[in-house]
Amino acid sequence: CSHFCNNFIGGYFCSCPPEYFLHDDMKNCGVNCSGDVFTALIGEIASPNYPKPYPENSRCEYQIRLEKGFQVGLALLLKLECSGASTAHCSLDLLDSIAGDQQFGPYCGRGFPGPLNIETKSNVLDIIFQTDLTGQNKGWKLRYHGDPMPCPKEETPTSVWEPAKAKYVFRDVVRITCLDGFEVVEGRVGATSFHSTCQSNGKWSNSKLKCQPVDCGIPESIENGKVEDPESTLFGSVTRYTCEEPYYYMENGGNVEKRERQYHCASNGSWVNEALSPELPKCVPVCGVPREPFEGKQRIIGGSDADIKNFPWQVFFDNPWAGGALIDEYWVLTAAHATKYPQEKEAEAGGSLELFLGHTAFEALQALANLPTRSASFFPRHRQKAQTNFDNDIALVQLKDPVKMGPTVAPICLPGTSSDYNLMDGDLGLIAGWGRTEKRDRALRLKAARLPVAPLRKCREVPKADAGAYVFTANMICAGGEKGMDSCKGDSGGAFAVQDPNDKAKFYVAGLVSWGPQCGTYGLYTWVQNYVDWIMKTMQENS
Repeated sequence: CSHFCNNFIGGYFCSCPPEYFLHDDMKNCGVNCSGDVFTALIGEIASPNYPKPYPENSRCEYQIRLEKGFQVGLALLLKLECSGASTAHCSLDLLDSIAGDQQFGPYCGRGFPGPLNIETKSNVLDIIFQTDLTGQNKGWKLRYHGDPMPCPKEETPTSVWEPAKAKYVFRDVVRITCLDGFEVVEGRVGATSFHSTCQSNGKWSNSKLKCQPVDCGIPESIENGKVEDPESTLFGSVTRYTCEEPYYYMENGGNVEKRERQYHCASNGSWVNEALSPELPKCVPVCGVPREPFEGKQRIIGGSDADIKNFPWQVFFDNPWAGGALIDEYWVLTAAHATKYPQEKEAEAGGSLELFLGHTAFEALQALANLPTRSASFFPRHRQKAQTNFDNDIALVQLKDPVKMGPTVAPICLPGTSSDYNLMDGDLGLIAGWGRTEKRDRALRLKAARLPVAPLRKCREVPKADAGAYVFTANMICAGGEKGMDSCKGDSGGAFAVQDPNDKAKFYVAGLVSWGPQCGTYGLYTWVQNYVDWIMKTMQENS
């Protein structure tokens, strides 16, 4: 017997001390030390009878079951004293522990060859203590504790974690904020931050969410210009806008010309310029630059044909037969009497006009589609009822659709308001039109001439074709004087174009063909500089 032997006549039987049980062989005693379950986050476990010798021939099983999110840690408090040698294969008494597919042990002999602290990375641990029939030793004692499951600290260059810690564990909550230019995209909704919780499995919730570069999308196109295809549409990417040169330029504040404008993808998801504004650049028609400068000295009355590239701003009015000057993609400047006002009401005078441009030949013009007009605006003090008063003879015709600029179509510039644009006697200007010539009442092809500015008295001194009391005012320019070089009936409303004093490559509309005492002598032109404020105000209010 391993413990108590009880003799009787003819035989004996074995028995065990209290808390022991007799094995099936009816000789050996063992300890009933299995079935204990430990759920507290900290505790101690020891071999039976510790620190007294542990029983032989026993198998003790201890179960540690912690809440998910905690991992079992072990620390040996006292030296291990078991039978057998401290080898990799314990043949006698042994202490072993298993956590899932991990095994820590077996350990035996004296001392403890394993680590003093064991991190199991599991919330479940089974401890097994097995003894054989021989030897009795002091045994062992250990302490276990539940450590919160750690979650990895993910260092990324695109976000900031708050609060910042050296280590994050189960139930820790962090706010992850994207750096400027990055966002969290979930479905179609973008945000700049999100919360994440360290879970029981050691992984972060919302782990699929990442701070990604903001995507500005495809840059918006612009009228009369183009946008460069960017290599990327993400934060920090760059694109460039340009205008269709040489017919358009990029407005850059104060009408300053600029060849291109750079935009970058900003943190708010918009393409912005160097001033951080999302406002798109505007391509404005280049004014006053003919594709081929006018070199001839043709006369409108009985001269040779002009080239439309010399006068790309020239507009033809079919009914009534007259001219005009394109000054903007939506606006034509002309003489008030060249419209149907006052024969028609002012509100209706511009709506029935038929306008053409882009060619010199009358027949070719008529074959082109006319420019639908929206309205006509007249200077407030223009109230021409008598055929002898052409004061304030100026009108603006608004087009329904914008005109596309090109080699044969371009606006003429307006005069500046500075003294540089004050005309002097002898200054040369260009006129063009389809009006009366020496041989015909109406020209079939565009004619042109170069005329000098003359004192107003020169126009007064010309004998009148009739006995009318014509009015001469400071709103009129007198030009002409060379025999036969003059505008005439049918040329009304066309531009008197003068070279810009500040940019010799450009021309501005100094005057509009208005009236004359007699064709082929001197002519009178509406002085446009006096009306620049009214022109700008009218266009802005009706844009």
